[in-house]
Amino acid sequence: MKRFALIALALLAASQAFAQKAAPFGSIDYVEGSAVVVRSGKSLGEANIGDDVLPDDMIKTAADGLVVIALDRSTGMRGTLTIKAKSVAYIRLSPDAGGAKSTIEMVAGQLSSKLAKLSGNPTLQVQTDSVVMGVRGTQFSIAGSVNGSVLVVCTEGAVACTDGGEPVSVPAGKAVEKKAGERLALVPVAISSAEQFEKRWIADEIEAFKGNAVRALADYEKRYTDYMARFNEAFAPLQRSEVLSKWIREDAAGVVPVPGDATTMREKKAIAGDILATRKVLFIFERLYYRIVELDQYVMGTTLERAELRSGYTVGDFVRRVRSDAPALEKRVFLFRYAEKLYEQRNAGGAGMPGMGSGDDFFGSSDDWDF
Repeated sequence: MKRFALIALALLAASQAFAQKAAPFGSIDYVEGSAVVVRSGKSLGEANIGDDVLPDDMIKTAADGLVVIALDRSTGMRGTLTIKAKSVAYIRLSPDAGGAKSTIEMVAGQLSSKLAKLSGNPTLQVQTDSVVMGVRGTQFSIAGSVNGSVLVVCTEGAVACTDGGEPVSVPAGKAVEKKAGERLALVPVAISSAEQFEKRWIADEIEAFKGNAVRALADYEKRYTDYMARFNEAFAPLQRSEVLSKWIREDAAGVVPVPGDATTMREKKAIAGDILATRKVLFIFERLYYRIVELDQYVMGTTLERAELRSGYTVGDFVRRVRSDAPALEKRVFLFRYAEKLYEQRNAGGAGMPGMGSGDDFFGSSDDWDF
């Protein structure tokens, strides 16, 4: 009996060690400039060639940054995903009956990829706040603008895009555009190089912003103030949560959660509502925040910096406020994403609630970005 108990303990330890080593999404094949990986609520510092990229990691690039990820076989695909300058993206990877399911949540910036399936029926989706793109073994690029518009360009294979309405198929050599307040629309790729076309589109979006900058920034300032208050209110219970503190301690100690355990079920019930409430606010707020961060370079040091949003309060005052808020805000966002990950680990890898990775309520959290 004693020997049996020892064997059981050894098997349990082995299974825990095996369960902890998650299959990587891929590894960094190339990096330039400044780029960081955020994992389990903490920045791992500058990304380096050869570093693993795991499910639930966040990749963040600076104005000079670029990261190329070589996909792991566990995704069911081969090829690369490129996260371009001034971009923020979250990586998701989950098993599925028909094959691995990968999701890239693009919060800001641009990414591109060239992929091919290895075997089975793997899927890859790219999600923004207004568009979901399904990839079918293809070469594509997707870009978001400071105005909230989205551009998808396909150069090989095909992609299927939806904004909550009927899907739009984008064949090779075509592009689709999503403007604020409008439906997806196919647009001609007027320049022979898809990369040049995308650069011109981004430049045009920036010029459109500059043509109505004060009004746009006044709207951003109101939204930022509103969503900051909403986020702080929704996230406060999680910051105080004894359950979340316990989960973080368990994760640090290498404890592998048991999804069906009665204690786990009670803890999930206690924390699920706060996670969902925070996610619904953050879905808009995080994107708003990174758009304002990108606009910084077009505002500070120009005459626009001195323009008044209201009496006695300038555009420069607003941008400086966002700069000041940034360190504490980003720490809270990283902690929330960590809380999401810990919840999902206790749900057998699934989100278990609408709007948390499943896409069930993806468009239900959208906002009107039309100025």
